[in-house]
Parts: sequence; C-alpha cells; structure tokens
Amino acid sequence: MRSNTQTVAKNFAWSGFEVIVAIVATLLTTVATARVIGPQRLGYFNFIYWMTIMSGSLGSFGIDMMTFKYMGEFLGDGKPHLARSVFTNSLKIQTLISLFLAAAGEVLVFTVGNPGYRLISGFLVLAIVPQMVAYIPSQANAAAENLRANTRGSLVGMSVNVVSVVLSLALGWDLLGIAVGVFLYRTAELAAKLVPVLDWARAFPLVVLPPEIRKRMFTFSGRSMGLMLLQILVFDRSDIIFLKFLQSDIKQIAFFSISFSLAERLLLLPQAFARALGATQNAQYGRDRNRLFRMTGLAATYMILSCLPMLLGAACLSGPLVRILYGAQYLPAISVFALVAIFAIPKSILAPAQTLLYATEDLGFLLKWGSTCAAVNIVFDLLLIPNHGAYGAAVANGMAQTLAAVGIWWRAISRFDLGLQVHVIMKVVAASLLMATIVLLVISRPLPITVKAIAGVLTGIVAFLISLRLISALQEEDRQRLISAGSSIPGGLKPWYNRIVNFVVPGAASIDTEMPQSPSS
Repeated sequence: MRSNTQTVAKNFAWSGFEVIVAIVATLLTTVATARVIGPQRLGYFNFIYWMTIMSGSLGSFGIDMMTFKYMGEFLGDGKPHLARSVFTNSLKIQTLISLFLAAAGEVLVFTVGNPGYRLISGFLVLAIVPQMVAYIPSQANAAAENLRANTRGSLVGMSVNVVSVVLSLALGWDLLGIAVGVFLYRTAELAAKLVPVLDWARAFPLVVLPPEIRKRMFTFSGRSMGLMLLQILVFDRSDIIFLKFLQSDIKQIAFFSISFSLAERLLLLPQAFARALGATQNAQYGRDRNRLFRMTGLAATYMILSCLPMLLGAACLSGPLVRILYGAQYLPAISVFALVAIFAIPKSILAPAQTLLYATEDLGFLLKWGSTCAAVNIVFDLLLIPNHGAYGAAVANGMAQTLAAVGIWWRAISRFDLGLQVHVIMKVVAASLLMATIVLLVISRPLPITVKAIAGVLTGIVAFLISLRLISALQEEDRQRLISAGSSIPGGLKPWYNRIVNFVVPGAASIDTEMPQSPSS
C-alpha cells in the first residue's frame, strides 16, 4: 500500500493540474466579462448567480458531505458494498431535491423576478439541477481518493465554460449567452464526473444499509445542512445579500465579488492540497486514527507555508493587480481586495482542522461555533455596509472567518495530540512578514504599473525563499516530506522543484529523486 504522503502527492498532482487550468480559465473569463459588462450590470448578474449557487448548496441538505464522510469511512474500512449503497441512495435523493428546487425557482423568476433578467435568471436557476447532482459523484470520487476523475470532469466543464463566455462576448450574446453556458458547462461536468463512479461501483453488490448506519447518516446529514448554512454565512459571499439591500450603489456588489473571486483564485492551489489531504484524512479515520492526528498537525505547517506568503504578497500588490486586470472602472476595489486577501489567511489554513472534526463527527461544536461566527458576521454587516459598502462587507466577512478559524483549530488542538510544529510556524510567519516588507518597498518606487507587478512578484518569491533558508525554518524531515510530495510533478519541472527544496533546507547532498519516507510522514 502506498504511504499517505504518496497518496496525497498523487491526488495533489491531479488537483494541482486542475487548479492551474482553473486559474487561467477563470481569470480570462471573469476579467473579460467584468471589463465588457461593467460594474453596474455585473453587480445584478453576480447577485442572481450567487443566489442560485447558494440555493443549490443549501438544497443538498448536507447529503453531499454525508456521502463523502461515509463512503470514505467504508472504503477505508474495506466495506465497498456499503460505500456503493451510500452513493446510490444519495444520488437518487439529491436528484429529486434538485428538480423540485429548480421548479420552485423558475416559478419565482417568472412571477416576481426582474423582467429584464427573467430569461437570464431562468437558465441560471435551471443550472441548479446539474450543479446539485454533481456534488454526489464529486464527493464519491474524493472519498475513493480518486481526484483524477474529478479533475477530468472539472476540465471538461471549464472548457465548455470558456468557449461559451468567449462566444457570448464576441458575438454579442451578452449575459444571456453566459447564463446558457453556465447550464451547459455544469451538465458536461456532471456527466464527466458521474461515469467513473458508476464504472467502479457496479463491481460491488447493492445492499440495504443497516438501521444503525442509516441513523448515523441521517443525523450527520441534518447537522451537515446546518453547517452548510453557516459555511455560506461565514466563508462565502453572504454579504452580497446585505450589499443588495443596504447599499443603493449596485456597483458595490461587483467590487466585493471581484475581490472575493480574485482571492479565491489565489487559494485554489492550497485548496487542491487540502482536498487531496482531506480525502486521505477521511479514509485514514477508518484505518489508523493516530496517524490521522499527526497528518493534521503537519498539514497546518505546510498550509501556512504555502498560503501566508502568497496572500500577504497579494495584499501588497493589490493596486497593480486590480489596475492591470480590471481597469480604471474598478479602482474602488483595490482597498477591498487588499483587505479580503489578508482576511483570507485564516480561511486558507482551516481545512485540515475542519476535516478532522468532520471525520470524528464533532459536528455539535462546529454548529455552535459556526452560529457564533455567523452572528458576528451579520452584526458587522448591518453596522458597516450602509456607510462603507464593499469595504465594510470585507471587514465583516473577514472578522467572522478569523474567529471561525481560531475556534476550530483550538478545538482540534485541545481534543487531539496533533504535534503542531509551533517553532516552524513562527519562523514561516517571520519570513512572510519580511517578504511583505520588501515587496512594499519595491512597489513604492516610481515604476510603470506592469513593471511593479512583475518585480513585486519575483522579488517576493526570492525574498521568501532566502528568508526561509537564513532562519532555518525547515529541517531535514521537512525536506524528505517535500521531496516525496513532489514525486508526481512532471519530469521537466521536478529537478527545479527539488533544487528549490534543497536550497531552502540545506545540509544533505542534492536530491533529485524521491526520498524514502520518514516515520512521521
């Protein structure tokens, strides 16, 4: 059996490839759309689009997370027949719910919706069906630690989306063409993700789930639904609702949305690692729980290592980035994006602890703490949005995310022996702050805006790597894990990756091949 490090590395390689394509594709489509459509019309479109996404997420009633949790547990415990039964039942229920929800949404669109956006809204609501159904095969593939299948499905969907956006903007189909493309790309993604699950699931018998398992699943699903609502309130763009009704300037929604979207694009690569790790964490719960705890502690270090310098650097470069990508009409979003990027740091490192609490079914705490954070978010939205618009929404959302991350990590640390490398984390923080200082000095120079952006990025990368080496932030065991984690990197890039690792962690001879596993990996 492959080690956990190798399994995570393989899944991360596939997720990482998906992320690179997603970053390029979404930046091209969202930037082009924002520039052509403008902040006024984009604000209303983004509001409807977000409402349909959130309706689909809430309408799943936690069935998708239940699928991931119990399929992963049963597969890890050597009970694939139970995993197939969980998948089949979840798929049927999710399909029926999605059809009902879409029908109800269409009635609302064509009775009380904005007449000028009814057809556009109708296609966005129709896209709820493939969106919701796709959650089940996506979570099934993740539970089976087969992120390759999800990557293929996402690439198919992204390809359809890029084509539809390009054609809509080039041929004048405008927002209607983009809305139709949303339905088409979600349908294509659903088909591509569903086929691999059906292929391997048929190899196992479909059995009736025991009553005690059904009871556990029902309880988990109900609590997951509550957690999904809290997740939306705290970690997603729920502040858009308050911007819509507390701000007369509809452009504030666009400023907040593009800032949030840009920060999310930056988090895609770390989140790919979190998904790969989460799949192994969930399966590890059914195999070896002590190793699960150690994995979570190590993951905290590497999530901070990858996310903190990137988000701090992005905040420093907010001015050049927004000016280059979105143009003069989005200049008010510069300060919003800087704030969103800084407050995204707690969110970026949350996944390992949150997945651990899901795996150990500590949902009661997550519900209580999530409710507290949601209340904080709502209160500050009401206080700040009327006078400060998108900036106030960013503050409210960021404060709630920070509170949530602190509480969830405190719970995980207090309940389990994670073996956190606090001294390493503090050194990474110091290196990141030094890097941010240098980047700010670079972009303060009187240089062309494009030169500032390029120089800031390159200087930041070099400064961070040198800082890590000078303060000896990482040790030999970190080198071994990083080299092993890079085993799935394509051949042409792997030597460069290994050289960077060996530079940051000096000491042993240069290593260009996969290292043997350390006992703690």
